Amino acid sequence: MARLLIHFLDAGLGDFRWASIDEDRQTANIDWQPAGADELDLVASQNPYPLTIFLPQQCVYLTSIELPLRAGRQILSAIDFQVEDQLAQDIELQHVAIGDSSKNPVAIAVVERELMQRCLDLAQSHALRLVHILPELFLCPWPGSGVVLARGHDGYLLRYGDYAGLKCHAAALAPMLRLVNQSVEIESITCYGGDGEEFPQIDGFELERKNLDEARPGFLQAAVIDLQQRDFQMSSAWYALGRAWKSIAILLAILLVIGGYNKAMALQSMERELAEIRQQQFELLQPHLPEIGIEDNLKKALIDRLQQLQSNQNEQGFLALMLEFTRARANFPEVEITRVGYQGKDLVFDISSTQLTKIETLLATVQKQGVNATLVSLNIKPERSSGRLVLSGGDDV
Repeated sequence: MARLLIHFLDAGLGDFRWASIDEDRQTANIDWQPAGADELDLVASQNPYPLTIFLPQQCVYLTSIELPLRAGRQILSAIDFQVEDQLAQDIELQHVAIGDSSKNPVAIAVVERELMQRCLDLAQSHALRLVHILPELFLCPWPGSGVVLARGHDGYLLRYGDYAGLKCHAAALAPMLRLVNQSVEIESITCYGGDGEEFPQIDGFELERKNLDEARPGFLQAAVIDLQQRDFQMSSAWYALGRAWKSIAILLAILLVIGGYNKAMALQSMERELAEIRQQQFELLQPHLPEIGIEDNLKKALIDRLQQLQSNQNEQGFLALMLEFTRARANFPEVEITRVGYQGKDLVFDISSTQLTKIETLLATVQKQGVNATLVSLNIKPERSSGRLVLSGGDDV
């Protein structure tokens, strides 16, 4: 897989060196090309590959932090506080990236937040697909143990652990090695260089020379600390676009929440109104359909009852009419029956009562039961009213 490497030479992120590599075949002998700040557009357009940026090692502070057992999710905040104590600087201005969090002590890298932000802005402004930001130290090959020396830009990279190392000039190599020897026992130093490359003589230390073509770069398929973490997790040209639209997205989310809330409240209000209408319908139908409940299908029950009434009106015979009348008459003992007759398809009752309202109520009750009933020959007198109640129906079945 092709990848573009850009190694900035100083904290100004101006001049740089670059290389286009194939990750599967690349050795530690990288063919770097120098370039000025004004050439970044040209390099980006000619090499549209995923980008790894290397920051000068002097801009990245590598150390390790001992954490209490079971630090859990508080690990990052705990590291921030310890880094602030070590550097005696405002941690708000520093970005802390961690290595393998399963190990204790935990390796960390500290870099200025402003420098990280400028890396992201550069990648976005030049349409670069940024995937990693690494310290320069990880250009140094790493066999997994010992102490390794390799030439970096304007100095030597000295690596003595997965995440441990430094950069110094040739004149400072001897004192730096003696300092490292206090924490790491140095038996020999593996020096990686190109063909014919000479390394400075270091008294008291044995140097074993190897060719860069024999090793893999220290950042490929190896333990590294990618500085893109937490606030700088996003990469590629989409990062700045996301930042630019962040406030709009937040506003849109708020509007969606408000709209959803208003819709939910409107639906709740409609449900209450619907429940009230259903309750009113139930109260209207319940006297005529006492067997129904409020959860039943009121419309279906009403249709069934109307069909039944229509059928009753067309097919009621003498016995059915007598039964319906008897049921209704049971609630009106004040109404007297003086004569019962059956003529054609009509059942006729001669009724009388001292209260005219009882006669009228009896008529209404019979009609509510689905019977085609009429009151004829009504004779109203102060002491007693009388009339003929006619119930129309069909033949008995």
